[in-house]
Amino acid sequence: HWPETMLTYLPEDRILFTCDFLGSHLATSELYSTGRPGEREAAKRYFAEIMMPFSNLIVKNLDKLDGLQIEMVAPSHGPVVSNPSYIIDCYREWSAGPMRNKVCLPFVSMHGSTRVMVDALVAALVSRGVAVERFELTASDLGHIAMSLVDAATVVIGAPTVLGGAHPAAAHIALLANALRPRTKFVSVLCSYSWGGRAVEQISGLIGNLRAEALEPVVCKGLPRSQDLQAIERLADQIAQKHRELGLM
Repeated sequence: HWPETMLTYLPEDRILFTCDFLGSHLATSELYSTGRPGEREAAKRYFAEIMMPFSNLIVKNLDKLDGLQIEMVAPSHGPVVSNPSYIIDCYREWSAGPMRNKVCLPFVSMHGSTRVMVDALVAALVSRGVAVERFELTASDLGHIAMSLVDAATVVIGAPTVLGGAHPAAAHIALLANALRPRTKFVSVLCSYSWGGRAVEQISGLIGNLRAEALEPVVCKGLPRSQDLQAIERLADQIAQKHRELGLM
């Protein structure tokens, strides 16, 4: 979708035909955007799933629009936008705006150990003023996770160990994040195991495209014990401190 996407400007009618750019995942009988509920979410989902890997290019190409008098944006996907500044400002925010004081927390749990860790981290973060969007991978829409990745300052993946490695659902979400290249600043892992394994190392190896600082993972054998829960509290402290240092809190 980039760099082969071409934009065409019709000066007589001040219409910008944007092809794949500035579109949305919204199938509707309405030709024009009306500001109805769900339009922003559909546009953000489209950005997250299609455009997020090209955020740097988006920033550069948005600047090229500054000298144009645009009264309408006509993308190839989604309705025609009669308020161009709205969708352009959204793309500026999503591609280069400040990250949110938020943790995106996708996880999967087989026998409950990882879920206990996730519950503990969510409670610890919320008590410190950090918002959390948690996604149970066996039931979550991947598009919603992608949208959360757009502006989450921190990503924590919860993964039990299966046959010496990360649960396939956790490995899948790590691969997805790696492909989408979100601008997240910090990453960590919650991991449980029985006989050992390399789940944390595996997930770390799958997210090499993320230019994020790796925070200390929390790994426990079986159900988390008091020392594991204390480690989760320390991780929550570290995340909150990192967010404060970025001016997000």
